[in-house]
Amino acid sequence: MTAQAIEHPLLPLGGGVLLAPPMARAFGLGRTASIAAAGAAAASGHLVFASLRDPEGETSGASSVFGVGVTAVVVESAVSQGVVRIFVEAVRRVHLRTFTLQQGGFYRVSVDPWDDPPAREAELRPLHERALLRFEALRRRAGLPAVTTKLVLAGAPADRIEGIRSLPWVALSYLGQDSPPHWIPIAQRQALLAAPSLPDRLRLLVELLDGAVPPASLEADMAPFILRAADAAQLS
Repeated sequence: MTAQAIEHPLLPLGGGVLLAPPMARAFGLGRTASIAAAGAAAASGHLVFASLRDPEGETSGASSVFGVGVTAVVVESAVSQGVVRIFVEAVRRVHLRTFTLQQGGFYRVSVDPWDDPPAREAELRPLHERALLRFEALRRRAGLPAVTTKLVLAGAPADRIEGIRSLPWVALSYLGQDSPPHWIPIAQRQALLAAPSLPDRLRLLVELLDGAVPPASLEADMAPFILRAADAAQLS
C-alpha cells in the first residue's frame, strides 16, 4: 500500500453498470454483502465502486472487478420496504490495490487516488467539439430525437473544464440506461474511465461513437426518457 492509499468498503456493480465522476445516482441494495458494505461506510461516508468484469458474475476478489473504480460520497441512506437505498456522488477516480474479505461478506479495499493530469483548454475544446459531432452523427443513425444533442451540450458545456470532463458520461447516459443493460459493452465504457488523461478519454469517446452500431430498438427504448428530460430542461 502506498503512502496515499486509503481504505473503504467496496460495492461492486453488476449488470454492466458503471459509475464515474461526477455522476450521482441512487442504488437499491438487496444483497446481504452490499447492505453490510453500505453499513460499514457509515463511519467515513465513503464507498468504493468498481464494475464487475462479467456483468452477470459474482464478486470473488480482485480478479472479478476492473482495477480502476471510483470513490463516492454517500449523500443519503434510507430503508424502504425492506430495501436499503443509498444516493451517492462519485468524487474521485482510483486504482484498487488490496482486497480484504470482511465478516459481512463484503471486501474492504485499499485504493490510490488517480486524478487526471492538468490539460489545456486549447487542446480540450476541439476534442469536445469533435466528440459532439460524432454524437450527433450517431444520434441521427439511431433515430433519436433532435433535442438529444442539445441535452448533451447542456449537461456538458465546453466553456468549463468540469463540463468537458462530464461529456463522456452525459453522452452515454442519453444512449442507454441500466435497464435494459447499456448496449455499449462494459469493457468499452470502462476503457473511458481508465484513460490516462482527459484528452485521451475524449479521443476514445470519438472512436467509440464512430464505431458504434446502435440496436434497432434504441429509439423506442430511449425516446420517452429523452423527451421527458428535454421537457424538464425546457429544451425543444
